[in-house]
Amino acid sequence: MATLEKIRSKGGVLVAIAVGLALFAFIMMDFMSSGGSMFSGNQMEVANINGTSINIQEFQNKVSEMEEFNKLNQGASTLSEEEAYRLREQTWNQLVNQTLLEEQYEQIGINVTSDELMDMVTGQNIHPAIQQHPLFANQQTGVFDQQQVVNFLLSKNQDPTAYFYWMVMEEQLMNERLYNKYSTLLKKGMYIPEIWKESEIKARSQQADFDFVVARFTSVPDSVVSVSESEIKTYYNNNPHLFEQEASRDIEYITFNIEPTEADRQAASDWIDEMIQDFENPDIDPIQFVNLNSDEPFTGRNQRPAELSSQIAAFVSNAEEGDVYGPYFESESYKATRLVAINNLPDSVRARHILIRADGAEGGDDLADSLLNLARNGADFADLARRYSEDQGSAINGGDLGWFGEGMMVKPFNDAVFQNETGDILKVESQFGIHIVHVQQQSAPTPKYQVATLAREISYSSKTYQDVYSQATKFAALNNSPEKFNEAIEEQNLTKRFGRSIGENDRSVGGLESSRELVRWAYESNVGTLSPVFEFGDRFVVAHLIEANEEGVRPLEAAKPQIERELIADKKAEQLLAQMREKVTAGTDLETIAQQMNASVQSAQNITFASSQVPGAGVEPALVAAAVNTPVNQISQPIKGNNGIYVVKVNNIEEIEVASENVVNELNQNLTMKVDYQLVETMRDNAKIVDRRAQFY
Repeated sequence: MATLEKIRSKGGVLVAIAVGLALFAFIMMDFMSSGGSMFSGNQMEVANINGTSINIQEFQNKVSEMEEFNKLNQGASTLSEEEAYRLREQTWNQLVNQTLLEEQYEQIGINVTSDELMDMVTGQNIHPAIQQHPLFANQQTGVFDQQQVVNFLLSKNQDPTAYFYWMVMEEQLMNERLYNKYSTLLKKGMYIPEIWKESEIKARSQQADFDFVVARFTSVPDSVVSVSESEIKTYYNNNPHLFEQEASRDIEYITFNIEPTEADRQAASDWIDEMIQDFENPDIDPIQFVNLNSDEPFTGRNQRPAELSSQIAAFVSNAEEGDVYGPYFESESYKATRLVAINNLPDSVRARHILIRADGAEGGDDLADSLLNLARNGADFADLARRYSEDQGSAINGGDLGWFGEGMMVKPFNDAVFQNETGDILKVESQFGIHIVHVQQQSAPTPKYQVATLAREISYSSKTYQDVYSQATKFAALNNSPEKFNEAIEEQNLTKRFGRSIGENDRSVGGLESSRELVRWAYESNVGTLSPVFEFGDRFVVAHLIEANEEGVRPLEAAKPQIERELIADKKAEQLLAQMREKVTAGTDLETIAQQMNASVQSAQNITFASSQVPGAGVEPALVAAAVNTPVNQISQPIKGNNGIYVVKVNNIEEIEVASENVVNELNQNLTMKVDYQLVETMRDNAKIVDRRAQFY
């Protein structure tokens, strides 16, 4: 069970829990220093979901649990900031969804019994997550082995990591089974009424060819219609649901970028000029020298000229070992390169291996030595690999790794297979354990060059950093009002940037690296406030909070531009409808209507009621409906669409054969798919969810 041993080797869950608790303590210390009190009602509450209170410790424990579970699955010891943020968001969504679903489970009495759980794990209906998990694969065949599950369950209580891992998996299995039961109940309770089936079949049984004219809303200038304040207010009062909004903030800000100066560039150039003298000394070890002094470590790779930059490829083609090229400038660094060695090596190798002691267990050396002797004395290497290798991915193929190029494997393994001969069987140690390696094939050897590059990146100095910081703090101190802020930006020809619709739990603003601190500032400040100087990556930032929108119905003034656009569009539609209706009533033919409306006659063929689009018109369901319901050779009444006012003349309606059973099946599938896609979303839309994460993160 090598996978479990790899899981165990990653540091243990107790440490992760301790880290989670330490983070919780840090969060609370920061919260307390901000004036919070543990004893002031819901101050410890991070969420309230339909009246169910979730405290910060409970949530943080769940976050830490998910972080540790993911690290175990990935074989990682740490998570990036982006991964940690993603997992926290994922944990939040799971917590909200599960809380809402559990309300429903409790009301209708849905549960998962222990017998059901065991059936998913060791019974007749084993869950795919169990079947496909490498933890439960046979070591020799790589195929799922039910006995491996049994062994794991029997031993899990003796190992905290295994116990933790299983508890998380078990919870996930149970939650999925509960959800499947609930969604199945809903799906079984739905049906397609006969009248709906008949209507849909009829709609698909007719296809129409028609001509149409569209008078687009854009053809009417805004200046010919007007909207009064009372109309705007009436629309606003009658449609509050259209103006519901999430909390958001808008800011404007400037950045002071910390970039290398000419003095910094010269310093890097001077450094390489000085160091190259020692680098050229034939008595020094170039590898050690580079590793001690260079911004680029020695890679040790043997490279073909095509793998080197053009100038280094030209250098090595005529150089001898010990020769130095440089100084030269490349990739924002000053460099000097020394030819360390010229080796005739293959471009690619085919090898197989047996991995032993990946877990550091005792006896690994003895087993490796025994396998080495067996392989060298003619034993079937593939059989040994299938029986003993802890690399399950290659074990099922007799240890075969296929063909690979230099640098694709860890260095000890790479050096062994490329620097030895075809047919050699070797013992190699790496960070993964002990490998018994068989070099099966090698491509023809070609000259390879090993170079050591001494590099100094052009980076800003502490003086440059301090100068830019002083510039930013001076700007913030002198321009401490919105008026001064904007005047100074214009006078100094600075670039003003904007952060729009910033959510309370957003991790960053625009392209500002790891700028959560700026988000928190925006929500803790009043409109018109100027920020202190923030540092994000290689930038100092000064911001101005220009708008704060709270959750709920948007104020009338904020909604006014949107309402004006809607009302203007409606009035344009009314004008065009009246004009088109007059022409249709007068019996005007389609071509004349088109001329009078400064439009053209367009055509569409083979349109059914189920069609989603009309060529030349776009998504216009009202136009489709008119086309299949207007008698042949008649001009329809004007129809208001999404983009304009339409009139239609149907040229032909053809009956087509439709497979009724397929239509009904499609309707049923669409209905059940809506349960899967919309169930939780609908529950969330109708729930009262209070999100206080921003107070803690």
